[in-house]
Amino acid sequence: MGAEQIPAVGFVAPSGSGKTTLLRKLVPLLRQRGLRIGYLKHAHHGFALDRPGKDSYEVAAAGARQVMLVSGEHWALLSRTNERAEDHPAGLDALRARFDAGSLDLLLIEGFRSAAVPKIEVFRAATGKTPLYPDDDGIVAVVSDDPLPVAPHPPVLPLSDPQALADFIGKLVRDSAVAPEDPRVALIQHLQRLPTEGDIGGLAGNASVRQGKRFWITPSGASLGALVPDDLVACALDAPLAEAASLDAPIHREVYRQQPEIGSVLHSHGPHSVAISFAGCDFEPPDLGGARLLGTVPVLRLDPDQHRDHTPARVAEALASHSICIVAGHGIYACGAKISDAQRRTMMLELSARIAVLARAASTR
Repeated sequence: MGAEQIPAVGFVAPSGSGKTTLLRKLVPLLRQRGLRIGYLKHAHHGFALDRPGKDSYEVAAAGARQVMLVSGEHWALLSRTNERAEDHPAGLDALRARFDAGSLDLLLIEGFRSAAVPKIEVFRAATGKTPLYPDDDGIVAVVSDDPLPVAPHPPVLPLSDPQALADFIGKLVRDSAVAPEDPRVALIQHLQRLPTEGDIGGLAGNASVRQGKRFWITPSGASLGALVPDDLVACALDAPLAEAASLDAPIHREVYRQQPEIGSVLHSHGPHSVAISFAGCDFEPPDLGGARLLGTVPVLRLDPDQHRDHTPARVAEALASHSICIVAGHGIYACGAKISDAQRRTMMLELSARIAVLARAASTR
């Protein structure tokens, strides 16, 4: 089993809700059930595992980038970085990969709210904070002794009864429900195939995949075939978009808002598709396969100066009825329940456009 496949459960809550206190009670109960537990916590402030005056601390302070401390029963590897964690946060996948998968049955993750794992929220009304579960479909249960203020809600487990939570997590492990497919992985796998798909290799633009009330999108200016899951940028459907997200993120968001069943959006710059968009009319695929799969493909003629204000609504409207469209001079937008659906439509449109271009060239000879 690869380290990235270690079953994991996340624990999320505002600071002061008692996540760590709960976990201290939970870990022994899970161990009693025969589970080997790992723990990963995001610390909002700096920390040190060594102290001034010790040889290892002084060697590290002198410039050693990694220091390993070993005793009879323990070892620890300390790595230093020149960047602040808030500026260059370590990707969760990379951190999980450092755990020894052969010695663990379950990883408890504290504090990574955007983690693509099943999550349990700890809710205390006394904190005065609003609950997280209404905006996060990844939350599978809420631990609380207070009435939840928003309905509907996930299953509620009493905060005063850690045994009930241990039973709940044990069932998740038995049902293999703690290691669902990460939607980012499927997206990256498809993007990595682009260079091997003939003309599809020239289609790179941007892509996204939806997860509940947010979506993951490729970063601005990225080389799609070289991305890994941690490179994708999380964006909420009802909040300001992340600065690192693709410039087309408003379009993707509007598509997801209008069509809750859509799971992925792909934008590409296929040369033949762009070429036929200058004809000044919607595109009718000349080949039988394209005609059957795509039908008439809308070609949107949009003012470049109004791209940011009007393009998201226009593209989303077109995709709501056709699942694929072309923005004249810019390229293809396609959507589907899965990234493979959007990619299949994209590839078929580029093939049909290529046939159309070749047919027109042949007719002029």
